[in-house]
Amino acid sequence: MPKQPEASDNSGILGQALEQEIGLYRPWYEMAVTQRGRTTIGASGMEPEEMGAFLSRFISGTIPDNPRDDLELAYVVNLVIDDLKAYYMEAMSAQPGQQSIDSQTLNDWFWTETTAARTILKFCEVASQSKDPMLKMMGKALTIPSNQKQRVSS
Repeated sequence: MPKQPEASDNSGILGQALEQEIGLYRPWYEMAVTQRGRTTIGASGMEPEEMGAFLSRFISGTIPDNPRDDLELAYVVNLVIDDLKAYYMEAMSAQPGQQSIDSQTLNDWFWTETTAARTILKFCEVASQSKDPMLKMMGKALTIPSNQKQRVSS
């Protein structure tokens, strides 16, 4: 597993750490795609690095332009978060000794050990204060799986 960059609560540092972490997992993700001949990411229409930059803008307090004309921004954010989680899961599952890892262990790892999860949590804080009712709802209720909420809030 790649060593994770340090990240603090500072949004700028957290965003940079996310973008660095995404790059660290890129070789493992590519290996997973090669091994399986497919990927589960793509619904957002963004590459992982673009997803990181997109979320980084949100957590810095800047609402990014909607990259899609066919969906509301909140739906795009939801797809980005789903794609980003899938990217990490695929990357982790390609690493030696991880091929038979179960989904609960993967979820626990993601939500407790990645900068991506810390960024999603920060997004929830920012979005819950949004004037956009859909973003506000996402920030308060839709982003973190219920079985992980207590784990990550403690």
